[in-house]
Amino acid sequence: MKKPKSYKWQKNDGTGTMSRHLRSEHGLGPEGEEGSSGGGQAQLHGYASDMPGAGIPFVYNRDRMISELGRFIIADELPYSFGESVNYEYFNRVALQPQYRRVPRNTLKRRTQQSYYAYRGYLMEMFRTYDGRVSLTSDTWTSTYGEPFVCVTAHWIDNDWLLQKRIICFEAMEEAHNGFNIKSRIVSCCKNFHLVDKIFSISLDNATANTSAMQFLKEDPSIKLVLDEYGLRKKVIALDTPTRWNSTYKLLHDAIAYRDVLTDMYNESRATDGQFITNDHWSLAKIVHDVLETFDNATHIFSYVYEPNIHTVILECIKIICTIKQTSLANPGVAVKRLLDNMKVKWCAYFTEFPPIYAIAAILDPGVKLEGLTNLLTFYYQQLDVQFDVPYYVNNCKRILERLCEEYGAVIQPQPVGSSMGASRFGILGPVLKKSRPDGSGSSSSSSSSSSSNIGVGEYLTYQFETEENFHIIEWWKNHSSKFPVLARIAKDILAIPASTIASESAFSAGRRVLDEKRSRLSSESIEMC
Repeated sequence: MKKPKSYKWQKNDGTGTMSRHLRSEHGLGPEGEEGSSGGGQAQLHGYASDMPGAGIPFVYNRDRMISELGRFIIADELPYSFGESVNYEYFNRVALQPQYRRVPRNTLKRRTQQSYYAYRGYLMEMFRTYDGRVSLTSDTWTSTYGEPFVCVTAHWIDNDWLLQKRIICFEAMEEAHNGFNIKSRIVSCCKNFHLVDKIFSISLDNATANTSAMQFLKEDPSIKLVLDEYGLRKKVIALDTPTRWNSTYKLLHDAIAYRDVLTDMYNESRATDGQFITNDHWSLAKIVHDVLETFDNATHIFSYVYEPNIHTVILECIKIICTIKQTSLANPGVAVKRLLDNMKVKWCAYFTEFPPIYAIAAILDPGVKLEGLTNLLTFYYQQLDVQFDVPYYVNNCKRILERLCEEYGAVIQPQPVGSSMGASRFGILGPVLKKSRPDGSGSSSSSSSSSSSNIGVGEYLTYQFETEENFHIIEWWKNHSSKFPVLARIAKDILAIPASTIASESAFSAGRRVLDEKRSRLSSESIEMC
């Protein structure tokens, strides 16, 4: 053991003695080594445990800082000039990193462009090698300053069975907003991302130009729409219209909460003419509110972006029409009856017949399948008081599914499976799912064609599966993909189809925030990156 040394400080002495001691006795040496001082030292504190590089000593790197600052500016929709902020520089140097220096806007823009094009290239390569199908949503938008844009969003389920969404096109559209030009932009985007032969569906809203664009897409030889091959009609629920029922619900929801205040204010202002708000008015408002609440709940479900919703469309529509019918029976008054009859007429204009893709998605729900779909649709048309050939419709959907299975089954081989089912998660529609067919013949799924049996469809339709209250359909198909490889691949592509164009609408909302009065001169290229 070394004898302890003592050091005596005298006037005018420096710190050399202490430095030599630290170097010889404790291994702490000159600048650049552990424990040394200086601008280039490796600081002892590391990255946080929840960050990339956890446990590694932090070393300030200006190049990396610029890249991450660009990512932060894009994510928070900030201007490039943010990097030149004197106040932000002061905050960083005082509180975070003394070596931080301001970043010129042009430098930040170049680095952001590099990151953007690198990720764009990654997406292109990923889609080029992707062996599944991709669904698209698209819409057009005009900014506050009159600049038109077109947006295309891709939806798919990755190999980890996670629902993904990416904007693959947000471009200025200088040409006229007609169907042919919209089609041309969508086709160009699909070609750039190697998607022309991998599109499962394209969802547009019900604008005239979009309807025309869909027809042009069907006729374009370069685009192969899987759903077109099986005669499936493209249709989505239009949310962004001047007469939205869910907006009426929100209005009534807020008004009923303040009924006393509103009644007093209105009645006081109309005291001279005797036109007052009465309890009868509020009773009518409450009836309409309760009917539209079901509709509002459905629109929230149809607006999901990172959760599958295509398989819930028929179920939610049945809940809506069932609520209308029950309310009509419980309130025989003339005013309520006229209102609900008008709602039902409007409803029938859109949902007298469901596009088959909604039915196929419901079949792929193990708690529904063919028998449940038949029972649900029979109940639906009874509530709607409409004559409809449900067995023919369901059998047609089954044939479409079998044809899809033949195509997918050419490269995938199935395995057998078995289990049992419950319908508790369907609430009031649970008994409808379980009941027998009116003719007593039982389930239409008890038999299947030889072609479907050979690839696992027959086994899936025949056996029943237990589904819990917290059932998640993507997780279920992920867990059963080895038992039903063909159907799992079909489910993976179909469940990625969004029930609405909300993805494009959210992109336009972001566009309104980015292209504000302080950034009206942003180029279309910069807006696409943002």
